[in-house]
Amino acid sequence: MGGILRSTLWLTAGNLANRILGLLYRLLLGRLLDPARLGLFQLAMSLYFSLLTPVVAGLPDAVARVTARSAGHPALPRVITRTAVLAVAGVALPAAWLLLTGWTPPGPGWAEARQAVPLVLLLPAIALAAASAVLRGQFLGDGRSAWIVIAQLVEQVVRVGALALAVHPGARLPWPPLVFLVGLLVAGEAVGFLSTWLAYRTVAPPPDRGSPAGPGTVGNPPSPAGGPGTGTAAIRPAGRSGHGSDPAPSLGEVLALAGPATVERILLSAARLLEATLIPTRLVQTGLTVTQALAVYGELGGLAAPLLLLPTVFSGALAAAIVPAVAQAEHDPRRLRDQVRRVVAVALHLGVLAAVLFAREGTALAALLFPGTAGGDYPGAGRLIHWVAPAALLLYADQVAAAVMRGLGRPLEPMVVDLASAGVRIAVIAWGIRPGMPPDAAVRVVCLSLVADVVVAGGGNLACALWRTGTAPDLVGWVVLPACAGLAALGILDGLAPLLGSGLAGRLLSWSAAGAAVAAIAWVAAAPPRPPRTALPS
Repeated sequence: MGGILRSTLWLTAGNLANRILGLLYRLLLGRLLDPARLGLFQLAMSLYFSLLTPVVAGLPDAVARVTARSAGHPALPRVITRTAVLAVAGVALPAAWLLLTGWTPPGPGWAEARQAVPLVLLLPAIALAAASAVLRGQFLGDGRSAWIVIAQLVEQVVRVGALALAVHPGARLPWPPLVFLVGLLVAGEAVGFLSTWLAYRTVAPPPDRGSPAGPGTVGNPPSPAGGPGTGTAAIRPAGRSGHGSDPAPSLGEVLALAGPATVERILLSAARLLEATLIPTRLVQTGLTVTQALAVYGELGGLAAPLLLLPTVFSGALAAAIVPAVAQAEHDPRRLRDQVRRVVAVALHLGVLAAVLFAREGTALAALLFPGTAGGDYPGAGRLIHWVAPAALLLYADQVAAAVMRGLGRPLEPMVVDLASAGVRIAVIAWGIRPGMPPDAAVRVVCLSLVADVVVAGGGNLACALWRTGTAPDLVGWVVLPACAGLAALGILDGLAPLLGSGLAGRLLSWSAAGAAVAAIAWVAAAPPRPPRTALPS
């Protein structure tokens, strides 16, 4: 467990730092771009991730597993190199054919994106990101997670620093803002790849590599005999012999391990691209201009969604910790059910606090990140975070439940649930928005699609986790106490806000008190069960 805990702590710290830098990046981005141009940038990013993620989705975990099993094998460097070459070729060749021919999905906004954003410059960023993903996988497998964090932080610092200089008063950009941002994306990926490559070439793995850091893998402490249950042999895929030397790593093994995640990401990327096309198309059909439709898409993807994901700094760390814990407790049903009950309770209380925060402070947060959105000329300008706030209630429980399934070695169910939730999101947009309906109602339907996505994903993954672990729903810890936490937070805010004032200091104190109350109730909900009383002798 030492390697897992060490990697989890490093990745959690890096995730927190990256989230802070990412929030700062969003804040600066909102000062460089208006919502309409942000919508164009979001379209370009949806195309970027749709081309990149299907190829490299499962590679880091697959490489981590193979590295952990075959640490020190002489064939491993050759396998890593071949995997990196295949990843770069697999993502760069199709992307080059699409981007050099000027292809984009049909629909409003894409023609404007082709004219305003140099999409062909996405190609080097895609190739660099693919190569970095493979190297990160090896770092996860041999216990060098700290260098993943360092490379990501260096990449983020370069982007945030350059963007801060660009929005500084008096600064003049040599290129249009959207061209500058795409160039900044390429520069960030280049810096991240170079940092990872230098660490790969110069930093030796730690001597204790018995525990991989990849999801769903668990290392055991060495046994006195040094037998098959020790070190990397403990995470050997099912079906391999525990005796003798491990078979040589191979490219085929990496691809087989990455296959399920690749299939899932191909389908999810297609859904993401379809959504980026459907939202402007449907909104234009209700009477909005293309600029207004892009502004709605820009605020939803550039403000509302990042705010919803901000608390995943904590829930992501909780999910990372529960994967090895579930794997260890798999053969102890009582302990496993207790762990599931407790982490779901914590995630639900976090969701309640986040939902109250976004519902009460959404306008202030929107004004902070996007100055001027409240005065936009499109329906819901500056208020979209209010309309998607209910998604926070289940979003973090969904993340934890999916981690439980990964800890059980069952990634298929979360994949099916995620695909179903993406399908529901697309269906709500496609059939919920009709030509001629009021534009305000159409924008609300777009926000409803995000909430429906989270409800289906959270409910589905939670049901699968309960079924597979035999855990009964906890009515008190999952419903009654979260409701009490929400009412307590609202009561504290309503009582303290008039006394402390509406300034920044007053709001921080009010929210600190509300957060402490929710944390105390969550502690009660997640408390371990009391041991049964010993019967007195008759």
